[in-house]
Amino acid sequence: MPRGKARKVVRDPRPEVPVESQLPDDDFVGSLRQELARTQAAAVTKPAEDLSHRAELNRHLLQDLWEIHNQFEEISVHLTLEPSATLFATFAEYPTNFSFKDHFDFGSVSTLELADRAAGWVGFSLRFWYYRDAEGKGRLRGIFEWTDGESYHRYSGWMRSMSQAILYDASESDVDLKSIHKVLRDVVVKWYAAHLERTPEGFVQHLRQKYPKGTSYAKESYR
Repeated sequence: MPRGKARKVVRDPRPEVPVESQLPDDDFVGSLRQELARTQAAAVTKPAEDLSHRAELNRHLLQDLWEIHNQFEEISVHLTLEPSATLFATFAEYPTNFSFKDHFDFGSVSTLELADRAAGWVGFSLRFWYYRDAEGKGRLRGIFEWTDGESYHRYSGWMRSMSQAILYDASESDVDLKSIHKVLRDVVVKWYAAHLERTPEGFVQHLRQKYPKGTSYAKESYR
């Protein structure tokens, strides 16, 4: 049988361009690596923040807030504390006889909150937290927050209107526990009395009149 003709290969008229695995180095990668290495070295050599003073403050605040929690429990008003007492305390007799756990890192606690869980009191809470001001200095602020009502929004659903009263604000190094106790005594007694009267109106009015106004914002309402 006659042999078939070999198929003629037609070459692409375009010139062949070598394929490069990487784009030319514009020194970005190399310079970035150097900058990141310097940043890492600076972070390693930076002295750790001394949180021993904060740890001692938090021990006092947690003990105070837990005592408030216990007093409300005696009138069947349930409050929850964050961080939970089971994390920082060992109980010989719950809830009054306890000791602080040695291994708990009190200095790492940045927010302490006592929240009201009674029916009709959702959103009412006493809170302390640490923050840094515009100059980078540590401060401690205490507020009482409450719900000012609910409203329905077309796109976000039911929202709670939250208001705050600023109870205390001072440099972390200048925190005066006696001043905090004076404020707590005033606020807690009014809070406690409001539960006995079964209405928060007088308590909220007291907060508005006596303490500076804090942040107001809307918060999603879980119905």
